[in-house]
Amino acid sequence: MMCVWPQVETREDEEQSIKLAEILELLLAAGYFRARIKGLSPFDKVVGGMTWCITTCNFDIDVDLLFQENSTIGQKISLTEKIVSVLPKMKCPHCLEPHQIQGLDFIHIFPVIQWLVKRAIETREEMGDSVRAYSICQFQKSHSLPEDEEFLQRKDMAVSAVLKVLEVYKPQRKYRRQRDAGELQKEESRVHSTLLEYGR
Repeated sequence: MMCVWPQVETREDEEQSIKLAEILELLLAAGYFRARIKGLSPFDKVVGGMTWCITTCNFDIDVDLLFQENSTIGQKISLTEKIVSVLPKMKCPHCLEPHQIQGLDFIHIFPVIQWLVKRAIETREEMGDSVRAYSICQFQKSHSLPEDEEFLQRKDMAVSAVLKVLEVYKPQRKYRRQRDAGELQKEESRVHSTLLEYGR
């Protein structure tokens, strides 16, 4: 029996380290690059990633998820409790307890991270177009590209050319309806008569 426990613990440790590696890969794929920093503890990487995902999801919560590296035990407990309280509000299908985060139970943390990363990526895709449009608008307020300046010059020349053409070819009355001619009753006849006066 003594031999069985170390094997189980070793296998569990291997599974935990595999899940940690998968969690870090997921966070990196989502854009949380602090997961690469070697000086951070696994707790800081995972909890920082969870906090980042929740913040990225733009989910309206009344909880302050302020994450600080190398927090005290009290701060870690408080933060993990806040994260766990937010997950049901976000309709996370996976259950997670604060002690599982604090105890670095990566096997149980993994599905939650997977779900959070998926939500974060979806949110970024939804927000991407509006953010891009807003950034372009802000850029164009104070900057212009060479193509834009060239377009404005061509536009000015084109507008002046169009105005000249309009001046040359503006409508000129060629004929005038005689005063003693009777009034036309139908609108179609009046339109046709007016067009004839201008030679159309």
